[in-house]
Amino acid sequence: MENKILMPFLILSLAPLGLLKAQKTIASAGLTATGSGGSSSYTVGQIDYLQKGANAQVMEGVQHAYEITTLAVEDVDSQARSILLYPNPVKDFLFIDFNDKNYRNSSYGLFDSQGKLIKKGNLNQQKSELDFSLLPSSVYIIQIIQNNQNIKTFKIIKK
Repeated sequence: MENKILMPFLILSLAPLGLLKAQKTIASAGLTATGSGGSSSYTVGQIDYLQKGANAQVMEGVQHAYEITTLAVEDVDSQARSILLYPNPVKDFLFIDFNDKNYRNSSYGLFDSQGKLIKKGNLNQQKSELDFSLLPSSVYIIQIIQNNQNIKTFKIIKK
């Protein structure tokens, strides 16, 4: 019985202490929220670790969210597949190119990441140019509309 109790202590005493690491955090804010049902403490911060050596420094470990975005709309017909938008990511100007020359009665709607309509207009040429230079860096959604039907939706990244 005593051997079963002493075994974990022996294993831990043989392990080098330098290999044991624990999470630490660089806290930027925190409070205790209380209510009628109880209380909860929280901390806002980043996980960090210390790199030991001649030049010791604290390194931050940032966790990034993984986002999957699906823009699923049915194309009205096969003509919609020949629309090109470039460059993406865009810096100043975005080009909309109807490869099949069927651009008549076409327009666009540009939406921000919250779904708010920012800009709309007509597409009067086979190759049109949209000015993004005054827009802030973000993710935008652009809908191409023809004959009052949404024919294609694109996700645009503004640098």
